[in-house]
Amino acid sequence: AGARPGPACYGFGGTEPTVTDANLALGRLDADNFLGGSMALDVGAAEQVIDALAERLGIERFEAAEGVLTIMNSNMANAIRAKTVQKGIDPRGFSLVAFGGAGPLHGAEVADMLGIPEVVVPPHPGITSAAGLLTTDLKYDQIKTEFQVKGSVDLDKLNRDFELLSKELLDQFASDGLTEAEVEQLRFGDLRYVGQGYELRVAFPAGNLNEAALEQVWQAFHEIHEQEYGHFFSDNSIEIVNIRLTGVGKMPKIANPPEPVGESLDAARAKTATSVFRVDGALQRLETNFYIRAKLPPGTPFDGPAVILQKDTTTVVPPGWSANLDKGANLILTRG
Repeated sequence: AGARPGPACYGFGGTEPTVTDANLALGRLDADNFLGGSMALDVGAAEQVIDALAERLGIERFEAAEGVLTIMNSNMANAIRAKTVQKGIDPRGFSLVAFGGAGPLHGAEVADMLGIPEVVVPPHPGITSAAGLLTTDLKYDQIKTEFQVKGSVDLDKLNRDFELLSKELLDQFASDGLTEAEVEQLRFGDLRYVGQGYELRVAFPAGNLNEAALEQVWQAFHEIHEQEYGHFFSDNSIEIVNIRLTGVGKMPKIANPPEPVGESLDAARAKTATSVFRVDGALQRLETNFYIRAKLPPGTPFDGPAVILQKDTTTVVPPGWSANLDKGANLILTRG
């Protein structure tokens, strides 16, 4: 909302069609309840820039606006495929978490493209990243080149090197005001079979390392190599290339929100208006209920199309989806 000039509907001088303009032209944003009603959107300005785009493409307004959203949603779906399908992970077995100011506007349609059956919208999507930044644990890493081979490892040197990394790590945390007792230290090593050009990261046990501890490390390396590449070489020599020490300083966490009370669906309904969605391949103007999220009663599912309003985001529930507020104040959108 702070973009300058931003979308045409913001009234800050924007002249090019944006995703926000497309959502507004399709009736998926409430012009009078944007940012909790603190900012009014100009529907006419949004329609004007979408109409200009439609004229250039030789199509009508709603087709142009829906096309903008389809491209946007496809880009997000492709990004998820790159992190899942292309790595052998089936996204259909997961829930999609929609956060950010615009995430819940698109979450269900992105999930549809991926075959994901459930979307979770946390209580305050617009500030989820900021809250994460404030509560994420502090983390520092130290690394030291080692180059020691199985069968001839100098344990005294290895233990001294880990102690040196620990001292350097704790000095870093001390500058942030954290004591040793507040820091969790995790040991790792970059290992490879002698002659390989790549390493695998393996956890090292805490405490003073001895031959028995190293045997655990060698065995773990074989197992990780088999997991990654489908095979391992039990008779090959293993080399410790680097040792690493990761420190994690715990930060205070935000308490879970209280269980929502809400009112009733009728009380939560702000208005009923017309929104445009694609159903069975055709764009249709559908009667859509707009709800105030803070008034929604938990455990009372309702069907789309619907739009759920709150200060930091807008959640769209397309046709064929339903929404339900759970006891943790999360909106759960389900398909079918």
